Amino acid sequence: MYRYFRLALLTCVSLLALIPSSLFADETPTPPYETKEFVRPSMPWRPIPLWFWNNTQITASALEQQLQQMVETDGYGGCAILPFGQGFRPEYLSDSYFSLYSLAIDKARSLGAHMSIYDEYGFPSGSMGAINGSGVTTFKNNHPEFTIKRLDKIEYRLTAGATFERTLSLQGKLMSLVARNSKTKEILPLRDYYDEETQKLTWTVPQESGWFVMVCQCVVDGDPNVDYLSQEAVSHFIRDTHEAYYSHFPNDFGQTVVSTFFDEPTMYRANGRMWTNDFNEQFERRYGFSPELLYPALWYDIGPSTAWARNLLFSLHSTLYSEGFMKTISDWAGQHGILATGHQDQEEIANPTSVAGDLMLVGKHLSMPGIDKIGNGRNTEDFYKVVSSSANCWDKTYVMSETFGAMGNIPVEQLYQVAIEQYTKGINHLIPHAVWYNDRDVTFLPELSWRNNLYNKELPAFNRFLSRLNYLLARPGRHVADVAMLYPIQTQYAGHYLDGPKGYYEGGVEVPGTDYPLVSHLLTDDLGIDFTYLHPEVVDDRCTVSGGQLHLNNPVNSEHFSVVVLPGVKVISLTNLQKIEQAWQEGVRVVFTTQLPEQAADGAEYDEAVKAIVDRMLNADANKAYFVATPTEETLAAVFDECHADRDVTFEGGRHPFNYLHKVVEGHDVYFFGNIDATSATNTIHLRQPHNGTSFSLLNPHTGACRPLEFTDGGFALTLRPNQSVFVVDNALLLNNGGSEEPIDTKPSYAIETRANIEQLSAGLCFSIAGEGNYYMWQFNVSNPSQPRLRPHRWLGGSASVLGEIDLSGGIIKVGEPFDVRIEVEEESYARTYINNVLVDERSGSFAFGRIGFRQAHDDAYGKTEIALFDDVAINVLSGDASRQVFYADFTTDNPFSEGIITGDGWLRVEGSMNRDVLSWLSEVPTGVAHTLVPSYREGGNYSYSLLGQRTTNCGANGIFVVNGKKVIK
Repeated sequence: MYRYFRLALLTCVSLLALIPSSLFADETPTPPYETKEFVRPSMPWRPIPLWFWNNTQITASALEQQLQQMVETDGYGGCAILPFGQGFRPEYLSDSYFSLYSLAIDKARSLGAHMSIYDEYGFPSGSMGAINGSGVTTFKNNHPEFTIKRLDKIEYRLTAGATFERTLSLQGKLMSLVARNSKTKEILPLRDYYDEETQKLTWTVPQESGWFVMVCQCVVDGDPNVDYLSQEAVSHFIRDTHEAYYSHFPNDFGQTVVSTFFDEPTMYRANGRMWTNDFNEQFERRYGFSPELLYPALWYDIGPSTAWARNLLFSLHSTLYSEGFMKTISDWAGQHGILATGHQDQEEIANPTSVAGDLMLVGKHLSMPGIDKIGNGRNTEDFYKVVSSSANCWDKTYVMSETFGAMGNIPVEQLYQVAIEQYTKGINHLIPHAVWYNDRDVTFLPELSWRNNLYNKELPAFNRFLSRLNYLLARPGRHVADVAMLYPIQTQYAGHYLDGPKGYYEGGVEVPGTDYPLVSHLLTDDLGIDFTYLHPEVVDDRCTVSGGQLHLNNPVNSEHFSVVVLPGVKVISLTNLQKIEQAWQEGVRVVFTTQLPEQAADGAEYDEAVKAIVDRMLNADANKAYFVATPTEETLAAVFDECHADRDVTFEGGRHPFNYLHKVVEGHDVYFFGNIDATSATNTIHLRQPHNGTSFSLLNPHTGACRPLEFTDGGFALTLRPNQSVFVVDNALLLNNGGSEEPIDTKPSYAIETRANIEQLSAGLCFSIAGEGNYYMWQFNVSNPSQPRLRPHRWLGGSASVLGEIDLSGGIIKVGEPFDVRIEVEEESYARTYINNVLVDERSGSFAFGRIGFRQAHDDAYGKTEIALFDDVAINVLSGDASRQVFYADFTTDNPFSEGIITGDGWLRVEGSMNRDVLSWLSEVPTGVAHTLVPSYREGGNYSYSLLGQRTTNCGANGIFVVNGKKVIK
């Protein structure tokens, strides 16, 4: 029944599994999914982090101890060692270095773990330690002629009719010598007037004005990195680095060592003018003529041929980068039995021409295309689909993301949110950044290991969560999407020029009309519509039209599209547009956004043909194409409701759709749904695939739970709170060999109750206390009696932040009037707050069961201390409809909290101080909490599935449903 694959599952700094004897074999046996393996995924599926060996002397004992802790305590599947900082010892690639590295490999082997070869000392890859490493330009010292080159331009303004005579004094290789007229756009070759021996140019200027001599030369930039555009140069880098590892550990390649990883190469170096000496020869070999007359287009508008010239020059530039660095490394890795992965720097630049060249092309030759989610405030998430689509287009199984670096001490719930978004957008190997050998000198937070109190409790569960995602998604199969989006790289090339106003680090030029990141975000995040970017090369070479669809024809990832989107496309190859027109003629719907195609990347002589095709599609009597001048959630929704009603997955009735991914594995369906929004949602989900006689199961990656899925009227209702996700899997893929009797990662649900009375300013209820620098506080604030508020706070790593300002006007709380508070926490990750049985707030977080207490301080703005009274304090652990009380205090006799006084009428009075925050906390965590609760089901009725391991009774369209026997407004 099953066609079997043998998987080589690496992570970007590792892979998740490897069977080396058939690393690249197409067909070898792998069993269907096993519920037992899903509950507790084995070592090959675990994530493998970057392990910084940073700014200290590495010792054998600490190395072995840390690696064992990473595997056995944190739940990682190995490591990728990243030497870092000038204080790192021993010397990089020395005998002592490889002696310690050998110990790491031996330890990983003994643990059943895997390793990835990180190819640099510091980063970016290519210098052997010059940047973020020792500071020594080792590669440059070894191979000065093979470092990065830069294209320089010198221009001379000419006088009409005069004779120009000058010695050019070149510092590098002459690439172009032309005269250009800034008024007429005429370009003339000047090689015949140039003496190569003397470097002297003599030329008589025509009589009209506006002439310049333009000299372009390729010079050594001085950057210590390898010439990324040169296969010969990169081969030297590989011999100095990769080959050094292989020579020491040949028997471990394809066994314990399963991949190589490069980090942050980029073309924005050399001031965004990275070039290589044999560019012209490469151009002539591929296109049959010299590019010299085209060089002015790199900076200037040269008339109607500008778009064509720039597409020729910049597309070759991108190809040389992809083939020079990525392909050369990937070829070496394949020859040595391992996979190649890594990522480009600055992937989130919408115009990648002088940064990545072509972000999709970067992944073309890699075993595993990759991306880097680093830092906050960078919209990398809008480019996940570019990288995963690269894998889809060129039929790659694996897609990697190095994730969390320099994001700071983010809350645990954000770890889940980021991961869910990545995996719904096609990533299937998340590489955690990072574990730090010297955790006292962490350069880029967070430090993700057992030593960090912010994460150590959650890391094992989070890594099991990632392992379950990998188990279901990191395997051969085809991606299913109805919508194809043309990757508008030809428009970017046509609009780009060197030395642009944005500066080389930001890509130089913001090309007008660029909207593809926005359209991507609107489709996936707002409308619940998945898609695949199609690269122009792939449209020409791998796509065909038949049966009313545009088909991507790959041996494994074959996709079939009924809608094609052209986002902000001004320039397009005629061959691409002709194929899209052919698809349109057979019934495929076509949507243009922001601007319409009007120029041909193939040459100005085809511009009118481009305009004519667009006009025919927009003005046809049948199957008229759409033009969305301003893409918004509303405008795109209106178009897609009309042109794409029969969707692969349809969401109905929720506040917002979920993000999702649909794969077909061995002919059967696997769906992954995730809620990355800030609010819960209940959606009725309809799957287009015919399911007569097909049964499905819900698999919860957060807990490992597996249970049957029942359809009602062709669909099923699913409730996901923020940062929750779930799989829907065809039972034909599932071998049910255990699970319910296995340990499941269900976290406790609990409720905190108290009666409170504010005597002055506010009352602070603390919970999930992990120490004075890490806890939550819900502050009930009446400092302004006319504007009472609930102010949730969080202390994380000693820093406090206000999570919200919830209006409590209308008499909900008042000074001197007691009120009841109840905080219900689901699985330590979602809190609902009730005041006097009214739901006033709900939010996600990392609400680990722990100590509770009160915090009262001094408010300098009012010059007063905060004073509040508390009574009937209780903690109840919840399981389905049942609850079990594990703590209660009514203050009739003693005070179990650390501060405060008991009043005569049996209240605990806590008053702040001018000198310190008064923390009236329990000294210990209440005992008797079960961490593996299995809630019961109710049978019968119309059900919505939630991820508490329970069904949720629907109560119609009034926005109210029942959880744990309580009505909750949604």
